[in-house]
Amino acid sequence: MSKPLLLKGSTALIHEENDIVVPRKTDILISGGKIEKIGDSIEVGDAQIIDCAGKLISPGFVDAHHHCWQTQLKGRHANQMLLEYLPTGNLAAYLFEPNDIYLGELGGLMELIDAGVTTVVDHCHAIYSPEHADAALKATIESGIRSVFCYSTTFRVAEWNQESFSMEQNPLPDWFLAHLVKLASKKYADGRVEIGFGYDLFFAGEEANKMVFKTVRDAGVKLITTHWANKSPVFGSWSNINTMDQQQLAGPDVLVSHGNQLDDNDAAILKKHGISIAATPMTELQMGLGLPVCYDPRFEDCSGLGIDCHASGAGDMITQMRVSLQAERGIFNQKYIDQGKNPSTCKQTVQHAFNLATLKGARACKLEDKVGSIAVGKAADLIIFDTETPAMVCAARKDPIAAIVLHSSVRDIDTVIVGGVVRKAGGKLLPIRTGEGESCDWKDVVAKLDESYNLIEEKAKGLNYGVATQTLAAAFQLNWDNFPKV
Repeated sequence: MSKPLLLKGSTALIHEENDIVVPRKTDILISGGKIEKIGDSIEVGDAQIIDCAGKLISPGFVDAHHHCWQTQLKGRHANQMLLEYLPTGNLAAYLFEPNDIYLGELGGLMELIDAGVTTVVDHCHAIYSPEHADAALKATIESGIRSVFCYSTTFRVAEWNQESFSMEQNPLPDWFLAHLVKLASKKYADGRVEIGFGYDLFFAGEEANKMVFKTVRDAGVKLITTHWANKSPVFGSWSNINTMDQQQLAGPDVLVSHGNQLDDNDAAILKKHGISIAATPMTELQMGLGLPVCYDPRFEDCSGLGIDCHASGAGDMITQMRVSLQAERGIFNQKYIDQGKNPSTCKQTVQHAFNLATLKGARACKLEDKVGSIAVGKAADLIIFDTETPAMVCAARKDPIAAIVLHSSVRDIDTVIVGGVVRKAGGKLLPIRTGEGESCDWKDVVAKLDESYNLIEEKAKGLNYGVATQTLAAAFQLNWDNFPKV
């Protein structure tokens, strides 16, 4: 068993009642992967000591929605809307062999750890075979992150070339649920990785939906997650929240991703069943899903933040906090500006943004008992910020939360600890250890990712994205008048 870890002389951000965060000069003792003691001048004879003078300790960030396999697709979607993203991003899983999924997953997860994300809900919708699922799960375990690995349904491509495009007719092949049940029966990384489920096939009908939900719940999955944005020109105005309610599928283990343009009826259903929301501001704002709902008073008690696609933007929660907060402030302020007025103060606070990425995010993911705040008995998932960097100096002394939300970047993160294990130190990711017992540092991962990227790009030359888009449009019965040229 490893030695206790003692963090000395830090300023720690401690949540108290009503989500109030209080900076406190303190020591933190970590033992057995959990926080054992928080107090002044803690002394332990055989502990490994990290000097945290001049440092700021935050709870690890909770990423409530992410597709971590997409690393090799980064840079494709800079100027794309949702309909453009679907063939070039989502359906591009068709190009990935299991080893590509392993590398994409590992790269995405290591990017998260580098950025202070210690917990992720990973909606893995690239499962074309049991081998693809096993590869993604292997990378998750080896990365060192805490994860709800959501084994997910996907729209699988059957054939795709320059002339034609077709989808698999059976979205739930025989092996799919059987393999999920098998994976869910096991324990991974001493509970650091848990099996969840992602489902987006509600069109399959009530009988099939009930069978699927019963199967995965009986298997003991941690969480069920689904995409949803109302009044979308791509997916229409039907509501899978209504569907889950009407078909008696809804429950407190459900996490809805996005949830843009929710109405009062949807809000009532969420409250009735204890369903939570993962808002992903960068992709929602770019791809026309609507405004993030995480600051809406109807949903602020059940919302967290997620990254969604690190293929299309920053893979860190600091950016999501900042974008969501300033977008909400701009929308709120504009109502007054249009009247020739100016609000007397900011209604939306940095504290709210910080809580969305920590304690509220943990609640949304049903993990509040383990993560999201610095408290005795919780997992030792922590970020240590350097407060003497050019970005953080002075700001961290005046308002540590503002320093993180509005001033910091990934380079200000000195150390990341997950379950008591240091995964980043001195501003650099530490090597991981593979299941085969090999040590693998970030440069090793980069070299393998470059090879995988080249193979995928070569395969992509044989695809006609226009044909795929037209086929999807026909399947979704899209009205092209809803996609004006701008």
